[in-house]
This record gives sequence, structure tokens and C-alpha cells, in this order.
Amino acid sequence: MQYPLVRAVARAYARRPALICSVLAVVVLALDYGTGRSVQFPIVYAIPIGLAAWKQLRWPAYVGAVLLPALRLLFHLSWHDAGPRLVDLLNFPITALSLSLYAYLVLRTSRQTQTLERRVQRLEGILPICASCKRIRNKDGVYEQMESYISAHSEAMFSHGLCPDCVDKYF
Repeated sequence: MQYPLVRAVARAYARRPALICSVLAVVVLALDYGTGRSVQFPIVYAIPIGLAAWKQLRWPAYVGAVLLPALRLLFHLSWHDAGPRLVDLLNFPITALSLSLYAYLVLRTSRQTQTLERRVQRLEGILPICASCKRIRNKDGVYEQMESYISAHSEAMFSHGLCPDCVDKYF
């Protein structure tokens, strides 16, 4: 089953994450306002904030974490003729703080993931290696020395020496 809309949004998010997060925040706010006071969607605010934080958009994530609950509080103020209830006023800082903490944790996780992806370069799959000379066949079909192949595909460096058995055998 294919989802062309999801793929288009994913491509747009990869190219312009701030725009997609902003549009998503507006959609979530509109949904929250449209459902009125009885149905509440503040947990859904985590989606645009988390997506912004994952792309290392620090300020949009933190501004969204405060702005979305503030706008929700304004919705509640507009729905009451007699003024805001204490619960509405208390929910704003709790929600804003929770979303800010969530943004911080997603930012930190994203940063750690990106650092690990940069640092960890590993060889994967099956390496076609000659049983006799131990050279490795590269993707072009050319055999090259194991050391040069591994050095080119990882951050490993080699230092050569002889083990005691080889010293006895050759010298």
C-alpha cells in the first residue's frame, strides 16, 4: 500500500522542516479550537515541537512549546464569558513546561544520534575476501589490500608488526 501524501510531506519536511512544523502547529491549533472546550488536544502539540526539535530547530521548538499552550489559554478565555477558570490558568505553565522539557530531550537525543552517526563508521554486510592473499574485492570488482579497503571505509588505522609465530617462522 502506498501513501503518496505521507511521502510528499516527508520530502517537504526533509527540505523545509521549519515550514512543515509551522503548518502542522497551525493545523493542530485549528483542530483544538474547532473541537471546543470539551475535547482537548494539548498532547498533540508534541508532534510539531518534536519534529522541530529533531531537526535541531531549537528556537522554533521552544517557542512552540510556550506559544501553543498560550494560544490554547486564549481559546479558553474566549470561550468563557465569566472569565478564566483557575484550572485553565494552571494548565498553561504545566503544559508549557512539559513541552519545553520534551523539546529539550528530543533536541539532546537528536544531537547525540547525529554525533554517533558521524563517529561510527562501520563495515556492514559480507566482504568478499581472497582466501589466499586476503585482499578484499571492492564494489568495482577490483581486489585491494585489506588495510587500504578498511582504512577507506572506516576510521581505522593500521600499524604493522610481526606476531611471535611469524617471527619464528620467517626469521
